Amino acid sequence: MSDFTKQIVYVTGGSSGIGLGAAQQLAARGAEIAVFDLRLPGDAIAAIEAARHSPSQRIARYALDVSDRRAVLETFARAAMELGPPDTLIHSAGIAKGGEFLSMAFEDFDRTLQVNLYGTRHVCEATAPLMVKRGKGQIVLIASMAGILSAYGYTDYATSKFAVRGFAECLRYELKPHGVSVLCFCPGEVDTPMVSAERKTIHPATLALKRTGGTISVDVAVRDLLAGIRRNQPLIITGRRSRLIYHVARLLPRRLWNWYTDRTVAQALREVA
Repeated sequence: MSDFTKQIVYVTGGSSGIGLGAAQQLAARGAEIAVFDLRLPGDAIAAIEAARHSPSQRIARYALDVSDRRAVLETFARAAMELGPPDTLIHSAGIAKGGEFLSMAFEDFDRTLQVNLYGTRHVCEATAPLMVKRGKGQIVLIASMAGILSAYGYTDYATSKFAVRGFAECLRYELKPHGVSVLCFCPGEVDTPMVSAERKTIHPATLALKRTGGTISVDVAVRDLLAGIRRNQPLIITGRRSRLIYHVARLLPRRLWNWYTDRTVAQALREVA
C-alpha cells in the first residue's frame, strides 16, 4: 500500500505486542520507523528490518522510559534530527498490572499513571510542536476498551486509559486547526506478551468480564489500527465483539449494563469463595 511509503513513523513500545506488530506492518508498507522502548531486544529490531519493503528504508531505535519527561524530550529531539520529524506517531508504550484497589500499593497505582498517562503527555509534548510547525501529522494514542468501560480489578489501568481517551479528545480539538489529527485506538484484549504476563495474576472477576469481549490476535488489532489511521478515524475500536459491546453499552440504559456486569462479577466471586 502506497499511503505509508517514505513516511516517517515513530512507534513507542515498539519492541513487542501492538507496537512491534505496527512497526513491522508499516515497514512492509514502505515507512521508515523510529522505535522507542524501555528495552530494545535485537530480535525485535531484526523482525522490523526483515519486514521492510526495501532495504534502503531506515529503522532507528532509541531506548526510552516514557515516564521520564526530560528523556522523552531529548530523545525525540535527537530522533527528529537523525531520522526526521514524524508524519505519524503511534504511542503504544504502556503497562498493565491490575489488582483490587484495597490491596494495591500506592507505588503500583502511581507507576501505572506515570507510564500510561504522563508518558502519553510527555510523548505528545515532544511530538505535537514538530507536527504543528509543518502543518500536518497524525498522533495515534493507544488507550483500551478499559478506557471506555471499566472493569473489576482495573482501578489503576482503567483510570489511566479513561484519562488517555479524554486527553486524546481534548488534544484533537486543539490540534485540528493546525492540520494535526489525534486518533485514539481502543482495542479489547489483544494476545500480547503483556496480556500473557497479566493472566498469571489476574483476578477471576476481571477475567470473567474480559472474556465477554474475547481476545484477538496482534495481527488483527494492527490491521484495524492501520485501517483507522488511513481513514483518519478519531476513535478506533478493533474486534467485532468489542465493537458490539461498545454500541450495546451506549444504547442500553446504564442500570441494565450494570446489572449484567454486577451479575458476572458476583458469579466469579462465588466461584473463588
